[in-house]
Amino acid sequence: MFSPTLLHKFILMAILCGCGGLCLAEEVDTLVISDTINTSEAANSWEQGRKQLKRSLIKQFFHAFSDLDTTYVEPNFYNYAAMAQHSIFLQVYRLKARDEMGHTQSLQFTPRANQSIGPYFGWRWIFLGYTFNLGKRTKVGSATELSLSLYSSMLGCDLMYIRNKDNFYLNRIRGFGEYDKTFRPQHFSGLTTKTLGFNVYYVLNHRKFSYPAAFAQSTVQLKSCGSWIFGFRFDAQEWNINHNKLPAFLLSPNEEMDSPGLLEEMRVSSINYRNYSLSAGYAYNWVIVPRLTFSISLMPSIGVKQMKGERVNYTTFWNNVTKMNVDFIARGALVWNNSRIFAGISAVSHFYDYHRDRFWYNNNINFFNLYVGFNFSKRKQYKTVAPLP
Repeated sequence: MFSPTLLHKFILMAILCGCGGLCLAEEVDTLVISDTINTSEAANSWEQGRKQLKRSLIKQFFHAFSDLDTTYVEPNFYNYAAMAQHSIFLQVYRLKARDEMGHTQSLQFTPRANQSIGPYFGWRWIFLGYTFNLGKRTKVGSATELSLSLYSSMLGCDLMYIRNKDNFYLNRIRGFGEYDKTFRPQHFSGLTTKTLGFNVYYVLNHRKFSYPAAFAQSTVQLKSCGSWIFGFRFDAQEWNINHNKLPAFLLSPNEEMDSPGLLEEMRVSSINYRNYSLSAGYAYNWVIVPRLTFSISLMPSIGVKQMKGERVNYTTFWNNVTKMNVDFIARGALVWNNSRIFAGISAVSHFYDYHRDRFWYNNNINFFNLYVGFNFSKRKQYKTVAPLP
């Protein structure tokens, strides 16, 4: 038997041990819960940091498109712009060949020049509009013209699709003897052409040189400056001709007119090729007087022209290099802009060259614009900033 004193001590010890165990258990539970909370907070903190970094990188990426040295380029102070524009669209296609004796012939075709006028509305550097054709619609043939050019400080691109069917004029001939002197332009319904072009480029000195100042009327070049430009081009060209629809006097030899007739080398009826090329060029904005800028640029490109069904290999590439199949894009503009009101003229020309053996095919596509407009709705961060004089 236990004495009361020992019993009391045993009960007291059991109570103390139980309480101690309970306290220990509670402490352990508390530690586990606390560790779980800290881990969750760390995970949330890391996730928030990752999202902030992602937002920061995206913000920096888009900010780089309009990052400017304001001593050279005045930024666009406004959100919107309205503009009226008169546009002229002109194309030229030229075929040329040489026979074994060195005799050369060429034929030049042009569709009717397309003139249009219409209103445009812009947000920042994007312009959308609708134009009305000023010329008479031709009763024969058809034409489709879609073009888009985007200009930012750092990157730019051109996209276009041109299709012409049976709406050409044969307006120049060479190598047909006396017929060269007596020939007069005439309608030609035997030619169909398609052109698809995509061009993207990077402006190296984009903080000091501004393409938008010359071609998008959104910024103002304050000091003369130039930049090297590098890019990539993809072009698809398709061309089909029915020689039987050429004037009869061009097809057969005529000794009296000293004409050999159409050379066998000229009787190429179809061309269908793809072009993959790298381009490099230079652009310069000359500030003639404050607010008046003249811009000019040239971007040659060289690469591989792949005929439909042809495999691209070293020989294909080397033939393009040795035959100097060089395409290029030329741009020019004269613009006056005081940040609020602007007016100017611009021209963009795409030149394509194809050369195989003794046959050449060249075409160029030209866009000419005359415009006047104004900016409005000042951007929030510039409401207290006055344009430079």
